[in-house]
Parts: sequence; C-alpha cells; structure tokens
Amino acid sequence: MGVVIGLIFASGVLLIISAATAPEPTARTSGTLVQKIRRNSTNILISVLCGLGGVLGTFIIVKNWIFSCLIGLCFSIIPRLYRSAQQRKKRSYAREQWPDVLDDVVSGLRAGLSIGESLASLSERGPQEMRQHFSIFADELQATARLDSALTRLKDEMKEPVADKVVESMRLASKLGGHDLASILSDLATSLRAENRARGELLARQSWTRGGAKVAAAAPWIVLVLLSTRPNFSDALTTAEGSVVLLFGFILTVIAYGLMVRIGRLAEAPRVLAGESA
Repeated sequence: MGVVIGLIFASGVLLIISAATAPEPTARTSGTLVQKIRRNSTNILISVLCGLGGVLGTFIIVKNWIFSCLIGLCFSIIPRLYRSAQQRKKRSYAREQWPDVLDDVVSGLRAGLSIGESLASLSERGPQEMRQHFSIFADELQATARLDSALTRLKDEMKEPVADKVVESMRLASKLGGHDLASILSDLATSLRAENRARGELLARQSWTRGGAKVAAAAPWIVLVLLSTRPNFSDALTTAEGSVVLLFGFILTVIAYGLMVRIGRLAEAPRVLAGESA
C-alpha cells in the first residue's frame, strides 16, 4: 500500500509540474503534435519508474514509508533535471560555436557568395552539431527559392537568441539591400567572443558556490538515511511528530535549493522577434 501511495503522489506532482511548464500548443502539423505527446508520455513514464525505484530502494535501507516516498519524489524529478542540463549544454555549445560560424559566413560573403549560399554551405563545413539545422535551411531555400522563408525556418529550428540576432540581421540586410553585412557580422562575432569569455569567468567563479549549496542541501538527508538504519530512530520518524518534521524539512530543502538555483542562474538573452516566427 505504501508503494502505491508513494507512486500516486510522485506521479500526481510530476503531472502538475509538467502541465504547468508545458509550452502553449501551436498550429503545427498533427505529426509534430503526436511526437510531442509520445515524447512527453515517455518522459513521464521514465520519471515514474525513477520515483518508484527511489521509493523501493530507500525503503530497503530505512524501512520507513514516509521518508521513502519523499526520496522517491526527488528521484522522479531527476530525469527532468537531466534533460534541462542537456538543453543548457546544447545552448552553451551553440553560443561558443556561433563566432566561428559567423566567420565562415563572412568569408563566404567576401568571396562573392550570397547570404543563402553562405549559410547553406555550413551544412557541410559548419560545426557538426549545427549542420542539421543548416541542412534544413538549405533544403527550404532550394524548395521555395525564398530567402525570407528559409531564414524563418532556420530561426524556428534553432530556437536560440544568437541565431535570432543573426537571422534578423541577414533578413534586414537582404530587404534593404545593405552592403555592410559582412562588417556587421564580423563585429557581432567579436562581441560574442567577448561575451563568452566574460560568461565563462562568471561560471567558473560561481561553480564552487553552487557545488557547496548542493552539498549543503543533500548532507542532512544523507545523515538522516544513515541514522534511519537504527531501529529507535526509524520508529521515531513514523510518529505524527516525526512525519511533520520530515515534511517540513523536505519543503524547506526544496525551497532553499530552488532559491539557490534561481539566484545563481545567469540571465539568458531574450529571443529577438520570437513571436513573429512562431
């Protein structure tokens, strides 16, 4: 019964979080919507299984259902935290690669290539992780022969602030017939390199603070797990007073950790005209 209660509780909280943070549905194809539903269903299933594993694993050690359910709830959020970390890693990689990408585009422009040809060539000689996006751009440009439509497709695929800046600069230059696009993109590459260096220094200084905060949040619960192996201490946690202490401590730990992450997070640049391409 305790396993069932813990699983239902973890699943309910996870579904509430997923519903609250899910993006608004857009007028995409039904295939894309089905893919999103399948992906979300898979993510929820993985989270539920992780939560159940946390409940059972903790109960084997401490023999306390209340404490096991709280730990299982933490385990159920681990897949979501992992996906968020992977997304941040991808954005960080793209941010570091964009100066080199802009240098390649500038070289193509100065060699006499058009904006579309310069970007399409990156599908073969651009950064490995970004070639797929430029390949989609090249296919869109070849199919429609419209640079504006292909730039919008590239912007929608990358969903990244730096990509928005570059795309809008190219779109404006193509519409106004500007001849200084190469100089503009070269200056933008220089600015991005300076910004990346400053950001890297801030992250390096911040890493030890975030690490210490994570240890401070986890240490009391690790000690509690060790103490729970003692029969007298474990029995005390099953009382009404012990349950209140556990729940109150868990809530305070979650709030403190959330505040730490929010305060220590570096601000992300807003997307440029993101709503117009949605």
